[in-house]
Amino acid sequence: MKFLLHFFVLLSLGLPAFAKTKNKSKSPLQADAVWVEKELTRMGLSKSYIAESMKYYEPASFDSTVTLNLLGFLRPAGEHMNRVNAEAVRETQSFVRENQPAFAIAEQKYDVPANVISALLWIETRHGDNMGKFHINSVYLHLLQADIKKNRVLLTKLAFEKNKKEQRFTKKELRKLMAERTKKKANWAREQIMAMAAIRKKKHLDITTLRGSYAGAFGLSQFIPSSYLEYAKPSKPGTVAKLTEAPDAIMSVAYYLHRSGWKNANPDSHVEALMKYNNSRDYADSILEISRQVLAANPTAAKNRGVSSVKEKN
Repeated sequence: MKFLLHFFVLLSLGLPAFAKTKNKSKSPLQADAVWVEKELTRMGLSKSYIAESMKYYEPASFDSTVTLNLLGFLRPAGEHMNRVNAEAVRETQSFVRENQPAFAIAEQKYDVPANVISALLWIETRHGDNMGKFHINSVYLHLLQADIKKNRVLLTKLAFEKNKKEQRFTKKELRKLMAERTKKKANWAREQIMAMAAIRKKKHLDITTLRGSYAGAFGLSQFIPSSYLEYAKPSKPGTVAKLTEAPDAIMSVAYYLHRSGWKNANPDSHVEALMKYNNSRDYADSILEISRQVLAANPTAAKNRGVSSVKEKN
């Protein structure tokens, strides 16, 4: 009888029996859509962009997005070099063969080797197999909120927890670091939101459906919005660059590295150019090592073209 009474009370309230339990498990990190809309207005963005952004905003991914972005520096280093294996070399070779015409044009135009571009695209997205499922515009709306006081406090507490095992930082150091990171990430998000608005205005991409990584990057090449505006190059002149398509991603990466100072005859420039793409020596080394192994497995390829061994590190 008591069970039936409980059931009818819940039914009259229109709530499922697990509602209270579910609410208790909610993360304390919650998106504030009202604040976001006000901030976008304060930034001077168009009413149409704001309306569209709020209509397609995905607050459910707020917690995962901000924690992955703000606390990622506490993860162990070396994750990219762990991806250097026989599969990486094999797939990098196959991708070059499958897209030979696009690589030939990119190399002729920008003088960046095919094996390097292919290795980079493997490290980034497994040549497009893992481009990410996060709604890109929402990622930046999430990160815009990183420096709100309640979020900064919660993220700092999470950082303390993650730091307990390795004790890489003192609490004082970590508190200061998190204050700097949340502010920097929020300011960066503002820049990328402005770029997203520009992309929308030019009608280059549909920002309502654009998806990618938790870091806000998209396509095979994982460009962020500002990089897309500056470096994305279509393989066919007069068209819009689509980074989900291999030829355009290949051309865009070649142009990015070329603009970043890649010089085939200068091994030091290889590391520097790749670290402009992703500011990680581990990242640069992983690409160069895959490239080196691809050349070693292909005797007909030009020797020492576009690679510097990780053994050359100072």
